[in-house]
Amino acid sequence: MNLIMRQAYYLFFLAGLVILSSCSSSFDPEVRTGATPQLIDGQPDIRISAIGFYDDDKPVLDVDTDIIYNSLIYSSDEGIYEAGVGIQIQVMSVNDNGDGQLVENHSYSIDVEEDDRSIIESTETINVHNRLDIGPGKYEVIVSVTDKSSRKTTRLSSNAVIFDRESGSSDLTHIKILGIDSDSARAPFPLTTYDIPGRVDSLRFQYYITRPETATADMSINMRLIEFESDTLPPRHMSAVQPSTGSIEYRGINYNRSEVLEESNRTLRDESGTILIEYTIPRPVAGNFRFQVMAQTDDNNFRKARDFSSKSDHYPHIETSREMARPLAYLMGGNDYERLMEINDADSLKKAIDSFWYSNIENLDKARRVIELYYTRVEEANKQFSSFKEGWMTDMGMIYVLFGPPNYVERSLDNYFWIYGYNRGDARQVFRFHRTRTDSDSHPFSHYILLRQRFYHSVEYQKRQEWLSGTILDRL
Repeated sequence: MNLIMRQAYYLFFLAGLVILSSCSSSFDPEVRTGATPQLIDGQPDIRISAIGFYDDDKPVLDVDTDIIYNSLIYSSDEGIYEAGVGIQIQVMSVNDNGDGQLVENHSYSIDVEEDDRSIIESTETINVHNRLDIGPGKYEVIVSVTDKSSRKTTRLSSNAVIFDRESGSSDLTHIKILGIDSDSARAPFPLTTYDIPGRVDSLRFQYYITRPETATADMSINMRLIEFESDTLPPRHMSAVQPSTGSIEYRGINYNRSEVLEESNRTLRDESGTILIEYTIPRPVAGNFRFQVMAQTDDNNFRKARDFSSKSDHYPHIETSREMARPLAYLMGGNDYERLMEINDADSLKKAIDSFWYSNIENLDKARRVIELYYTRVEEANKQFSSFKEGWMTDMGMIYVLFGPPNYVERSLDNYFWIYGYNRGDARQVFRFHRTRTDSDSHPFSHYILLRQRFYHSVEYQKRQEWLSGTILDRL
């Protein structure tokens, strides 16, 4: 057998950007954010969700694990592509002092066997669902996934709570988010990530409330869909003025400025026991959102929330004319780009895109190869650098699309240096990215911006000309 390594969508030098916890590190946070990509070559890219609730009056813990196909190492034999992972799920009971005791330990394996080579590049996921019977309490769930070929392991943890129905008080579970694809016969499926997959056209939020039979006061429930102010535009040019520390470009997301898009209220009067509540919405247009639940009685208040991001319809892939047009911001002049984005008809937009490429590169074969390279880099940037917006729209994504992967990378506490030549002293070949926001309990990713320089104007112009003339192919 010949080992076939998956395409290098994930860059070795980005290992430092990995977020090793899919949820918050503090116990039982009110807000869940979902997982973000793992960027270590050879390690399985996984996302997890762990939520405790009651099923037919029985306490259970739902653990969902997603494993990305193209993060696995495949072997081939006579056109059959095979990979495999070992999965271990450990559940630790956590006391008030933070000490843990192992109460559940499950191990098993999953094998992948396909006759289609595209499995090596697929960004689809293996969905693994485990329902564990377990008593009320506070838990830490640790999921370890080991690639059978590379022997490398990815380990994520999440906190979960199962409230005690016998305590005589009301309570509220964390929120589970399900994706609905109306074009598929597939049932609604759990979503473990911060990014909502493009194939999802509706979202269903599920949570449980428990009310003892002795409850006399009404419980009022308020549900809100909130959109946060965030940076949703392509970055400014490499030679432009640096974003100020108070700007949305610098901050990425401003959690202090938000808008309530939808709101619903419900009152529980006679209901008791464990009550399932569901709320379904169409997938919002691009942005960063929070679904928030607030439940209130005379003497108690409960709050839980689930943050998520919605991106383009086929994210991380580029398929439609609109999706192809947007990344041309790096190659077109400002006025030309504005006119392009004003075209609403899909066929007319596609003709305008073709005209742009083929009027600059007259050799059709060369033009097609340049176009393929450009949008391949756009998709790779989406897979590597996405955060509150699509990866190609970040500063790192802009440099990656235009210049490709750097020759060297150096890192300090809050900075990355991408070096595109062999002379580290040549400032024209060095790009510095400064971290303006680090990942935290309520913010699932770090945010880096390019340190802009006026002399980058000629560097950017030269790179544009290489793309528009097709000579970028000679640089590979």
